[in-house]
Amino acid sequence: ENLELRSLLGVPRDQKRVSPGMLSRHEEFMIFARASYDKEQKKMTLNAMETESLEVMGRLQRLGEIESGDALCLIPVPEPQGQRWASLGDLQRSHHQEVSKAPENSREILLAFSRILQSYDRGNAPDFVRDSQNLSGLLTQIGGKDYEKAFGSQMSREVHFNSLKPFRLAWMINLGVLLLTGVSFLFNLPKLYKAGLVLFAMGILMSAYGFLLRCLIAGRPPVSNMYESLIWVTFGMTVFALVFEMIFKSRQFVAAGSVLALVGFVLADNVPTILNSAIQPLEPVLRSNFWLTIHVLTITLSYGAFFLSLGLGHLCLWTLWKYSGDRERLQNQTKLLYRIVQVGVVLLAAGTILGGVWANYSWGRFWGWDPKETWALIALLGYVAILHGRLAGWLRERGFIIGVVGAFLGVLMAWYGVNFILGVGLHSYGFSKGGLPYVMTFVGLEIILLVIVAFKSRKANRP
Repeated sequence: ENLELRSLLGVPRDQKRVSPGMLSRHEEFMIFARASYDKEQKKMTLNAMETESLEVMGRLQRLGEIESGDALCLIPVPEPQGQRWASLGDLQRSHHQEVSKAPENSREILLAFSRILQSYDRGNAPDFVRDSQNLSGLLTQIGGKDYEKAFGSQMSREVHFNSLKPFRLAWMINLGVLLLTGVSFLFNLPKLYKAGLVLFAMGILMSAYGFLLRCLIAGRPPVSNMYESLIWVTFGMTVFALVFEMIFKSRQFVAAGSVLALVGFVLADNVPTILNSAIQPLEPVLRSNFWLTIHVLTITLSYGAFFLSLGLGHLCLWTLWKYSGDRERLQNQTKLLYRIVQVGVVLLAAGTILGGVWANYSWGRFWGWDPKETWALIALLGYVAILHGRLAGWLRERGFIIGVVGAFLGVLMAWYGVNFILGVGLHSYGFSKGGLPYVMTFVGLEIILLVIVAFKSRKANRP
C-alpha cells in the first residue's frame, strides 16, 4: 500500500500483487528491507515505508518456508528433555541431527505427505482422509503417541473451539434476536419479545463459552489484539444490555444490543486480514496476567458500555427525528442513556488509572502522554463534560443525545485510530492496519446524521 515502496519497486498504483521472484531479484528492495530489519533490531523508530518493507519481506520469507517444507513442523522428535517438532524440510535434509534418530521413516513420511497433496489436488475426499490417517500412523510410531498422551486434552479443546466457532454462532443467534424483537415492536407482540430476550441470553452464554475455551487454550485473558478486543467489547456490551434490560424493563436495550452484537461478531468473523483471530504468544510487557486482566479488561468493558450507549443513542436520534415534540418519551430515553454513560465513565476512569499503575510497574513512569494514554484521557474527558453539562442543565435532551453519540468517535480513535492510523507509541504490540476507508465512512455518516437530526429537531421545536 505504501506509495514510496511501490515507487522503489516500480509497481503501478493499480497493481495489487507482485511475484515472489521479482521481489527476491530486486536488489535495491532486498538491501532496503535488510537495513529496515537492522534498524528494527536496534529499537529505532521505523517510518511507513520501512514498516511496509518488513511486512513484504516477511511474507516472502514465509512463502519460502512453505515451499521448502520448513513451515510444516509435523514430526514429533523424542528427546531426553521432552519432545520437539521437526519439519518436512528437516526430513529432506537428512544430514540434520534432528532426523538422524529416525532416518528409516523419513522417506515414508515424505511419500505419505506427497500422497495427501495429490488427493487434495484431485479433490478426492476419501483418499485425502485415508492418506491423512496413514501419515498420522507413521508419526505416532515416532513419538506422536507420547505427545498426544501429554497434550491430548489441550489439542482436543482447541479442535473443539475451532470446529464450534462460538462467536459465529453468537452473531447468528443475535440475528434471530433482532428478527424477533423487530417483529414484536412492529406488531406489539410481547410473547415474541420474551422469546427474543431468552434467545439474547443464550447468545451471551454462547460467547461466554467461547471466551472460556479461548482462555483455557491460551492460558491468558483474550485481550491481546484487536480481534480479541472486539469480541470482548461486543460481549461486554451484550451483558450490559441484558443487565439494564432486567433493571429497567425497557425493550430498547435488547433491540440495540442485538444490532450491535450482530455488527461486532460479524466483523470479527469476516475480516481475518484485518482482525487476526490466531491465538499467539503475548509480548513480554504483557506477561503479567494480573495487570493485563485488571487494566485491559476494565478499559475494554468501558468501551462495551459506550458501545451500548451508541446503539441506544441512535434509537434516541430516531425519537428526535420522528417525535421531537414528545418530551416525555425523550426524557425517559435520556435517563436510560445517562445511566449507561455513567457506568462507562466509571470503568474508563478506573481503567485509565490502573493503566498508569501498570505503566509505572512496566516502564517506570505513571504517565508519559503516549498516544494511547492521551486519547483514552480525551475520550474520558469528553464523556465527563457531557455528564456535567447534563447535570448542570447546560444540555437538554437533544444536546445530551447528540453529545453522547458524537463522543463515541473519541472512543473509536482511542480504540482503533491509535493502533491502526497513528501506529506510534509504546503500545506498539497492538498496532495493525486495514479497514480505514470503512471506519472513515462510518465517521462521516455519523457526523452528517448528527447535523441533520440536530437541525431538524431544532427547527421542529422552534416557537
